This record gives sequence, structure tokens and C-alpha cells, in this order.
Amino acid sequence: MMASILAGNDVEQEYLWSFTLTGSDKEYCWAPEDPTPEAKEGKEDEENDGNVNPGHRLLIKSAILMPSAKKDEVTIVQIESEGYNKKTVIVPICAMKGGSDYQQYVDLLVPTKAKLKLLQGEGPIVLIGSHCVYYSGFRDVEAVESEDEDEATDNDDEMDVAEEVKGKGDEGLD
Repeated sequence: MMASILAGNDVEQEYLWSFTLTGSDKEYCWAPEDPTPEAKEGKEDEENDGNVNPGHRLLIKSAILMPSAKKDEVTIVQIESEGYNKKTVIVPICAMKGGSDYQQYVDLLVPTKAKLKLLQGEGPIVLIGSHCVYYSGFRDVEAVESEDEDEATDNDDEMDVAEEVKGKGDEGLD
């Protein structure tokens, strides 16, 4: 897992993701569930604060056509997902020929639910990438907690200094 801070108040975690499409398993639906069942029921825990809104993206980086694919058979992978203005987009994302193409750079960001399908060929073809989970407002929650702790510490320090000055400042004035 890798975590990084995005622009604004967002934090993102990345997890390795892969799936193999074959002649017997020609379709994969990517539809991560969020929020957690506890949040849906109104129960919040420390990790699922009401200010933190998790979201998911799939970043498909590469496709590997396994050497067991039939020689000269073209394998095509297609994606179906939601595009701009909620329009359905159905488009091939890679085409590889058995015996000559083994790896292809894809670099496709999928921000919503999607269906990946083996349109042609038997594969096996392995798709590799990152499942990115980002949390909007994550730093806001930490910042508020941190500010509350800082204010409490500052007030204690100010009181200690005031008592110390009062005790020492009155000695030589008589």
C-alpha cells in the first residue's frame, strides 16, 4: 500500500490490483462498495468519520498476454463505463496478438464503476494496475484535532509562565 497527499485536503492510498480474463472468465465488473455498512446505517467509528468521504478509482497500467495464448490469435479487451454527462462509453482498451505481443502499456484511469470484457480471443490476458482509495476532507479532521490539542497546550504554557513571572517579579519591589 502506498499513501500520498493530493491537492487540497485529500489523501490517497494505492493497492496493487490485477485480474485475468480468459476464455472461461470473459468479464470482470469493477464496482467497489462504499461507504461501509456501518456508515450506511448511521454508525460512525474512528476510521470512518462523517467528514471523510472515501472514493475509488482504478488505474490500469499494463496488460500481459500470457505465453499460453494461441499463436496469431488477436485478443481484444473492451471497457464499458460512465463518461462525461453520464453517457455510457464502450471502447476497446488493448489489442494483442498471441505469439508476438506479450506486454502492452495501457495507462487508463477508471473513475467510476466499469465492466471489462474479453471482446475477442481466449487470452489469458492479465490486467495490472492500482486500486486507488482517496479520502476527501481527511486532513480537515486531523487539523481540527491538532488545533484543539495545540490550544490546550498553549493555554497551559501561558498559565505556567504567568505564575512564574508573578512569583519572581514581586520579590525586589518592596
